Amino acid sequence: MESLDEIQQLIASISFPDDEADRIAMNSVIDAVRALDRPRTAIPMLFCWFEANSQYDLGSPGPFVHFIEEQMDYLPALESSWSRKPTPITAWMINRIANSETSSDRINHWIGLLQQASTHPQADDLCREDAVGFVLHQHGRLAA
Repeated sequence: MESLDEIQQLIASISFPDDEADRIAMNSVIDAVRALDRPRTAIPMLFCWFEANSQYDLGSPGPFVHFIEEQMDYLPALESSWSRKPTPITAWMINRIANSETSSDRINHWIGLLQQASTHPQADDLCREDAVGFVLHQHGRLAA
């Protein structure tokens, strides 16, 4: 059985050849996470990794997002991460959630979060650009 400290060490060892996260290493992390007694406890670590490495290609969506999205229990961790540091991958995740919503109130909730990227001091230009595109997309859905 793995521990969260061991998971953190594995996460910290992921390299970025050619500015892309090593997918084999990411898959190894997820394999180790699945060996935990409570695998979902590692989700905040994965979001912190997104925040720390937002300048790299982290997947489309990649093993970490696939694992996170297996259950809908991650929304508080996603919103917490977004409030600390919006990233392109978390903007993408928020847009995916908004795409699955049918209630205009829920869609507007996610639009509101995406709009925060435009003034968030930790958001980079790519995140801001992605968030604007997702906001436009979601407004188009609401207008249809």
